[in-house]
Amino acid sequence: MTKIQEFLNGLDEKTKSAISKDFISTELLYETTYLIVKNGHALQESKPSQWEEKLKTVQHYQSLVEKRLDEAGLEGKEVVADIASDYFEDYVHYREAELKISDSDFFKILNDINR
Repeated sequence: MTKIQEFLNGLDEKTKSAISKDFISTELLYETTYLIVKNGHALQESKPSQWEEKLKTVQHYQSLVEKRLDEAGLEGKEVVADIASDYFEDYVHYREAELKISDSDFFKILNDINR
């Protein structure tokens, strides 16, 4: 477990409850953010057609995560940066994270934070 995962797991119940309204749980907050960062990086690396437009969408969702975390009383940019750091640590060491989030939960969370 990484430092940011330990931090999220150690949050008080009030903050966890606020996070759960948008992200279901702190674990799914972590995994959703990890995937958003991963997708943004993949777009920058591969540069598929219309990648810049797609990257703007990814950045939009990343800023929404930050905003929701700010609303829950956390420093959204810091939390997202720490999760991004975990992703890049995995990337440079050729590790594939074992994420448990389902596609339906991922898209539900994206819809919920975009309200």
